[in-house]
Amino acid sequence: MSDNKSTLIGSHPERSILWMQVKKGPPQMKCIDGLLRPNEYPEKGNKVLIGDVVSTLIKISGPHDSIQFTTQPSFDEQRWSLEIISSELVINIDSLPYWGFGLFSSCYVNKVRLEGSLIKRAKLIFDLVAALGRNPWEPKFTFFWEKATKNKSEQHRNVWLELLNFAKKGMEEEIEEINSRYLIVEKNSKETKLFPPDWNQENSKMNLKEVKKHIEIAKQALHDQNAVGLKRALDRAEAKLIEADPLVGLQNEELLQNQNLKTLDIENIPFIDLVNDDEE
Repeated sequence: MSDNKSTLIGSHPERSILWMQVKKGPPQMKCIDGLLRPNEYPEKGNKVLIGDVVSTLIKISGPHDSIQFTTQPSFDEQRWSLEIISSELVINIDSLPYWGFGLFSSCYVNKVRLEGSLIKRAKLIFDLVAALGRNPWEPKFTFFWEKATKNKSEQHRNVWLELLNFAKKGMEEEIEEINSRYLIVEKNSKETKLFPPDWNQENSKMNLKEVKKHIEIAKQALHDQNAVGLKRALDRAEAKLIEADPLVGLQNEELLQNQNLKTLDIENIPFIDLVNDDEE
């Protein structure tokens, strides 16, 4: 990487640079023609230990265009650099020893650089910490960690928390946005003058109860640091809001069938010549 070794960056508009403590060397994989491959891959290649942090990062970062080594592993299976490219983020990772000549898994540290949308970076870090179940900025040996990274442990912690808090704030705003829409739809659901023909008011009330339930599930998911669960709950809440809103007018397929709506006959639509109207 071109960044200075001592650089730490949190919620920068363009990139983040963080250091992560490795605790486990496995899983073992292969480097074949510069590409990361599963250990079961039939072709021969250099063995590489990805480590617990990077393997988790790969799993949670979504579909990848490629995972390619910029520095291939050789004798030392834990010393390498790779680049993960997805549709939303570019992730560069250096794996290197920082104490004890790299004899144990906990001797290693990963330096990661994230480029892309700040909210995407922050959410990825949020998911990483939740999936690991530990704080990756906490070193095994503080003295050697601070010497290798040229930053105090507190500085590392602050940069990580900066991103985590940004992600949390963003998800809180998403919950609040859905809740605000819930209050508007709840008000609309009581205004009979807004009801379209054959509007099922009871069904609307039931859907609003579901919305409220999913909002509470989203709040609990945020408390549990479960960003995926939060998104699922908010998606369900949004779908129910659409069904509950009389201004939308169409609750579901069952309502359409009950209203005996017919397919629009294109032949009976009057033709309007907008071109000639403009010329006049």
